[in-house]
Amino acid sequence: MKPFWYPPILAYHRVHPEVSPRTPTVSPEAFEKQMEILAQRWKPISLATFVENLEEGKPLLERAVVVTFDDGTDDNFTHAFPVLARHRIPATIFLIVGQIGRPGYLSADQIRQMARGGVCFGSHALDHECLPSLSGPELARTFSESKRKIEELGISSEFVSYPGGGFTAEAIEAAKASGYRGGCTTNRGFRRFPPDRWALRRITMHERARTPADLWLRCCGYYGLNRRLRAPS
Repeated sequence: MKPFWYPPILAYHRVHPEVSPRTPTVSPEAFEKQMEILAQRWKPISLATFVENLEEGKPLLERAVVVTFDDGTDDNFTHAFPVLARHRIPATIFLIVGQIGRPGYLSADQIRQMARGGVCFGSHALDHECLPSLSGPELARTFSESKRKIEELGISSEFVSYPGGGFTAEAIEAAKASGYRGGCTTNRGFRRFPPDRWALRRITMHERARTPADLWLRCCGYYGLNRRLRAPS
């Protein structure tokens, strides 16, 4: 193992008893088991800790792992948050900011309560826009406005998650200009060194990873090896 390695960044969406045909869903039972395994066999750290170590060139503990969520649906509060709190696992939730308070999504009060419980929040754009299709002014707006709206809730917002994993060099520059510190995409193959904090690849989590061996296979670094590596256009 290298002294500084790229920890697996897990990407969750819904944690709910009912499977969504459109959104990756993990049942509360499977999520509980996965978090139990992470707490016992891995070393969960926050996304901010990972990026701080990356910026400063500091080594991470082996078996470090980062937990993130996309979209900010209300099941993150009802089903995921109690489990994270029970196992003391830090997490970052990327909000579709324009959906805050709408049916099926986190409310402002829920977000504040989770923030007090140690959960961090970032931007998943204003309305889950496809970033490569946006103009420069539109990119600036989605990042600056989403950051402003999150911070109006009294919490900080330091990271972005590119909707659908799609991003461009122009999108990265817009995020930087809006004051963010890094960005997450989806898994695009084997980890590169040094990691790019503006293209942090993640592992989409599913229901079936319920044993230590299952979780290790998704977190060991070879997951997605056969997927084509794509750079920002």
